[in-house]
Amino acid sequence: MFKNISRVRSARLYLMSVFFLCNANSFAAVTEVEELSFGTLAILKNNVASQITIHTNSQINFTNHIRVLVPGHRGEYLLSSYAPFTELFTSANILLTETSSSASPSEQFTLISLDTAPSVTTDANGTATVYIGGTIQTSGNASGIYYDTAYFVTFELAINF
Repeated sequence: MFKNISRVRSARLYLMSVFFLCNANSFAAVTEVEELSFGTLAILKNNVASQITIHTNSQINFTNHIRVLVPGHRGEYLLSSYAPFTELFTSANILLTETSSSASPSEQFTLISLDTAPSVTTDANGTATVYIGGTIQTSGNASGIYYDTAYFVTFELAINF
């Protein structure tokens, strides 16, 4: 399975998040507790598209030629300063589908989906936690190479109530 391991490249993939708050509470806050990360990956071949999914329950699944060297984790975001016991409607939206990296001309990953609960309810202190998972995919370009570098992409967390 790991033939020619010296030719395998690894990639560290992090998702940077942008927050968009749609509410009337000007004192509400969103704190990133832990960014969504796909960990450090090895792309054994890039002749077909491969995917890795980080679920909101922290489960990790991958297909085809991706191998996990260092596991990633779901994103965790703390919502605070809302009214107690208030239902907040949440969505995670893809702003840019393609990652960026400092390595050039590295192949890029595509963010194909994000996952979060459709709503959360604040506690007695007006706080709630939102978890975000997602799926990325390789290009499937057999002549392309993923370099050993960090890759970034931006998404939006929308909160409405």
